[in-house]
Amino acid sequence: MTSPDAQDFGVIEPAELPTDFEAFFTRHMSEFLRVAGSRTRNPYDAEEVVMEAAVVMIRKWPRILAHPKPIALAHKILDDQIADFYRRRARTADREVSYGQLTEADVPTADDLLALRGHDGLDRALAELEKRAPLQAKCVVLRYFAELDFAAIATRLEITVSAAKTNVHLGRKKLAHLIGLPESGKGSPDAG
Repeated sequence: MTSPDAQDFGVIEPAELPTDFEAFFTRHMSEFLRVAGSRTRNPYDAEEVVMEAAVVMIRKWPRILAHPKPIALAHKILDDQIADFYRRRARTADREVSYGQLTEADVPTADDLLALRGHDGLDRALAELEKRAPLQAKCVVLRYFAELDFAAIATRLEITVSAAKTNVHLGRKKLAHLIGLPESGKGSPDAG
């Protein structure tokens, strides 16, 4: 029997990527991860989605470069990959392991569940906002999760800066209503 050191595993060298794609992807990767993370709520799933989007982007790199707003097309590809991620998850749901079949090491701890407790209401509200007003939901995600300014949001969604501001404002207002937060008021005149 040959030792593992003597075996040739046929390691494949990574492909050469265009330097302009590497620069583009490196510059926007953390933004892509924040957007994907806001939708998947799991850093591992977010990385998977971003890497799958990167594969599509490299295949369509000439088309992205020819687009008047390349970052907008890249975000469209990322959105499509997030949707595909959830479609795949829905198709394989019947093959997932039930809670009773998990080993003790696989069961989430109380700390894991506590870390997620604050996201449930926001996740449901964002999902509802996405159904009712998808553009507002995208603007809110890009503003608060990806931490982009209004000009960057406008570029990525191919809208005007004032439309980005309006959609963020309206989206925040609808989210507050969906979550059940009280409306912010000016306060009573005799308070003070």
